Amino acid sequence: MTNIYCDHPVQGSGSIFFPKTGVHLLYQCDTQAHRVVVTDDAGRVVRAFGGYGRKAGCLDTPLDLVFVRPQFAGESLPSDSADAVWVAVADYGNRRIQVFELDGTVVGELHVDGPDGLRWPPTGLSWRGPVLEILGIEGARTSVHLSAALLANEGQQLGRHRLLPSLAAGARH
Repeated sequence: MTNIYCDHPVQGSGSIFFPKTGVHLLYQCDTQAHRVVVTDDAGRVVRAFGGYGRKAGCLDTPLDLVFVRPQFAGESLPSDSADAVWVAVADYGNRRIQVFELDGTVVGELHVDGPDGLRWPPTGLSWRGPVLEILGIEGARTSVHLSAALLANEGQQLGRHRLLPSLAAGARH
């Protein structure tokens, strides 16, 4: 069994390689069109998802994305299956993180509350399986056990998570 390789080279993009098929895809945030664009090695658009709006699956200024491998107790997915990888998107304008299957199907969303109790806009993401690290403005950050957050509300608005001040202002992921 061959693992799928994921990379997050710069903010706003991520690449994924499927050794079994030789397919390499680049996922990029398109902040002006409010969507995620997926291209192949030749730069051809394979698919795009999102579009401006507030409903599930719609985006408003997506700033970052990262591939995640959710882990659910009692469920074992092959490490070489596209089903084992999702993409989390920092949906800045809607102040949420949306999680999608690789084809753009919505899995769920989560919101982060700031110290003032207001919904906080995410600016960056990193994956430290099983934890999703969420970065905010002025170096703020929080961590969420992604599978637990997704299961907490089973398709409804996901649980709120408290924002923790960063130890280093302007910390990068």
